[in-house]
Amino acid sequence: MTTGLLLAGLSLVTGAGTIASYYPKMQSNQATLRPRRQQALMVLTLLLVISAFFLQPGIVGYVLGALAIVPAALFLLGTSTNGLPTLQPAVSVGALAPDFSAIDADGMAFRLSDLRGSPVLLKFFRDYWCPYCVAELKQLDESAKEFAALGIKLVALSSDRVDELRPFKQKHDWDIALLADPELVVHRQYRVDFRKFSPKRGPFRDLAIPTSILIDRDGRVLWLEQTSDFRVRPQASIVLAKAKALLAAGDQQLDHAASCDVCVA
Repeated sequence: MTTGLLLAGLSLVTGAGTIASYYPKMQSNQATLRPRRQQALMVLTLLLVISAFFLQPGIVGYVLGALAIVPAALFLLGTSTNGLPTLQPAVSVGALAPDFSAIDADGMAFRLSDLRGSPVLLKFFRDYWCPYCVAELKQLDESAKEFAALGIKLVALSSDRVDELRPFKQKHDWDIALLADPELVVHRQYRVDFRKFSPKRGPFRDLAIPTSILIDRDGRVLWLEQTSDFRVRPQASIVLAKAKALLAAGDQQLDHAASCDVCVA
């Protein structure tokens, strides 16, 4: 085995190992904001490939090097262009959440105001093909019973078409209402859209800035959070804790107001 072939093989092992260690984090919604270690390993992968090619590793070596280059380059590109703009959404805490209508994954009409009387966690996600979105929604679904115990309805909206969402829903069978907004009418209404690379209907088009909005029983926004990096999403446990605290505080205020009305009367 020549030195060039050895380096090419080592580059492939390094790149594949890095992907293998990162993939579980992505699937479990545990991706870090700055994966410096993985990025350094992918730079090392490229340097090994360059060294191998310089030493002319033969056909097998060139193939191994090419196989290593693709994931390394894509990883570095994806983790260095993952930032999202800081845009002020069209909603704010304390304001009424704008009402909207959409079609769900089953082709049925949906209107936000029809859920008035129940708290709502509204999620804007990039699309069905986004692994980070899938991981976030999966984590939310795993806590669906806890959200339901608080009376919270889980609603997720993307720029997918109904024919794309239907098999997505059937595949995952989550306790989350999935809504289609292919023309981004609702996205623009809430001002949570941004032009970004898309492997579907791309290569560039407007997608959601991943956004979480907690709406109370009266339709007012209790909490809002946007991610600044499409790879990093809020943990379902943290969202659940925020929802419990905010809804409890709201109930206490209502009880206090009711008692004051009695006193005045």
